[in-house]
Amino acid sequence: MFEQITKFANEATTSVTDAINDSNVTERFTTTSDQVLDTVLDTNRRIVDFAVTTADRVGDQIKVELPFADSFPTPAAAGERYLEFVERAVSINREMNQRIVEMIKADNAKAASDKVVATAETVAKTAPATKRPAKKAVAKKRPAKKTVAKRPVAKKAAASK
Repeated sequence: MFEQITKFANEATTSVTDAINDSNVTERFTTTSDQVLDTVLDTNRRIVDFAVTTADRVGDQIKVELPFADSFPTPAAAGERYLEFVERAVSINREMNQRIVEMIKADNAKAASDKVVATAETVAKTAPATKRPAKKAVAKKRPAKKTVAKRPVAKKAAASK
């Protein structure tokens, strides 16, 4: 039974280690995150373009004189500022993803060196397994405790007048 558990644990460890040591993981992560960020940026550009053109059309059709209207930003300026914000957020996200990839690569290198050291130590320390006989537990006998039965106290009926 112990041998089966050990075999299962070794196989599971090997498959997890293979997944961690896969050099394509970092490439797939980078490619996927770049595609997602590009899609986010493109989608936001389309939304801003649609919002700006819609606001300009509505503004052209409805001529309303508002006080302080010249102090509000134009839809194009607001859209431009929003896109600058989105581009900065995407840039920060790309930098964070690059740091994650570097950490994965460093962890893979450390795991590989630890695996080599652990394998060498395991081979050096491996000894033939010996079976030990099971220990038998001795049951201790205790004398039975005797308890005295108690009679319930009878309640006296109240005297009637």
